[in-house]
Amino acid sequence: MSRGIVSLLFVTFIAAAGFAQPGLAGSIAYDGFGPSFPIYANSGSGFAGAWTQGGFNAFASGYAPRDRSLCYERLAIDGGSVSGGAFASINGAIRDLAQPLAPNGTVYVSFLVQPHGDLLEGAFSGFFGLTINGSVGQDLFIGKPGGGAVSQYVLEHRGGFGQVSTGAATVVGRTSLLVAKIEFMAGNDIVTLYVDPKPNRLESAATAIKSDIDLGNASRIGIYSTGAFTIDEIRIGTTYADVVPERKGNAGGDSAGCLQEPN
Repeated sequence: MSRGIVSLLFVTFIAAAGFAQPGLAGSIAYDGFGPSFPIYANSGSGFAGAWTQGGFNAFASGYAPRDRSLCYERLAIDGGSVSGGAFASINGAIRDLAQPLAPNGTVYVSFLVQPHGDLLEGAFSGFFGLTINGSVGQDLFIGKPGGGAVSQYVLEHRGGFGQVSTGAATVVGRTSLLVAKIEFMAGNDIVTLYVDPKPNRLESAATAIKSDIDLGNASRIGIYSTGAFTIDEIRIGTTYADVVPERKGNAGGDSAGCLQEPN
């Protein structure tokens, strides 16, 4: 898989067109990894530009588009998804938000993730997930950590400090929905993680809480990995319902047209 420039890696993802973005009312940002042209890796809304290579010590960005979304029961889906293999070095892609996630408020972040291959393959025993990049030098990592000791979804400082495990196992071929509630405070923020909630308007029981990180204004998100995985349906909103929209009938995706298992 080629590495280095995200825009080139998304060139194959423009064949389809005409997807409607589901449930954008009240949201801050959304990316379902649909096709974009003439600027590749630029789908969705609420961003200041396209995905580009970046992230702490990330000197490559070997991610490839897929033309189908990940499946998750009753969740509205759209467009495609993005996958990365098991890498010998850190890979990353970053995207700036149109507006920073200002402190002293609450936002919700959700995304779908599916592990592939060997969970321990790749540098640092194969980590993968999403980062919320803070403005004061601290980044939040949500996903499967490195180090080999934990094969569960966690919250942590990017790099492994302050890890809080959910107890929810990462399973090859199984798609999980991760929803983080970030309460911005004057000092340390409070991050609550929900794993595999049902798409509805009721906030489910938390599976992990982290309260030792200060993200400041947080104006950037990132895909960050060395392990093999697919990521999809990144949503940021001001309410829980904004980021866990329920699919109505076949609107916004159906199980026959999304990824059940890794190829």
